[in-house]
Amino acid sequence: MPRAKAQRTPKDNGAAEAPLLELRGIRAAYESVEVLHGIDFSVEAGSLLAILGPNGAGKSTTLRVIAGLMQPKSGQLLLDGHDVTGASADQLARAGICLIPEGRGIFPNLTVRENMLMDAYSGDGRSPSDLEEAAYTQFPRLGERRDQVAGTLSGGEQQMLSLSRAFSTDPAIILLDELSMGLAPVIVEELFQVVGHLTTTGVTIVVVEQFAGAVLDLADRVASNCSAVVMAQGSVRLRGAPRKIKRELATAYLGGT
Repeated sequence: MPRAKAQRTPKDNGAAEAPLLELRGIRAAYESVEVLHGIDFSVEAGSLLAILGPNGAGKSTTLRVIAGLMQPKSGQLLLDGHDVTGASADQLARAGICLIPEGRGIFPNLTVRENMLMDAYSGDGRSPSDLEEAAYTQFPRLGERRDQVAGTLSGGEQQMLSLSRAFSTDPAIILLDELSMGLAPVIVEELFQVVGHLTTTGVTIVVVEQFAGAVLDLADRVASNCSAVVMAQGSVRLRGAPRKIKRELATAYLGGT
């Protein structure tokens, strides 16, 4: 399976580029209960997509399908124009998709540096030390705490560590599930500033959030190329720019179209 390219050069013939990530009619179920009912959306390279909606909307399940942790019943998943429907989580990770699950993906009993080295692999020939230093350049606070046990970091610092581990693998797409969970608003804003900056490096971000209003404001401020979809009851109810979504948010959450 080819690795997705975080940044792509426009074609000379003027042909339109395929989205970096595209879901076409994705349906998924837990045993016999269908929870995703034909999900359609696409994400351009180097952009930020916020997936919003109440509990039970199917947001996290959508990320699981994208990451290969759950196979769809039907529909297509395309990565950089290639059909990767049915690919395993390992194959999709090697293709450039990195999932940071809800609750932070760190090893609390290891130091910050040891956490970083757990994922220090890249196909571009860089050494683990190069990858580590690149992450500390992106997240200077973690560089100051590289010998500290990760479980003793603040909640915001633990999320930074999750992001830095993802960044160290040179991903094309980072999937963030509930980045803001349990954090103070000022810390959430700081993290979104980091997320917005990552998009300027060519990384594509898909972030799932339940608290939509504040996230839309932040996303609109920190990312130049940002869009959002609102899900409810396993379907996409609304899609568009953050400002448009915010105007129509209440209707979408209450089940309107």
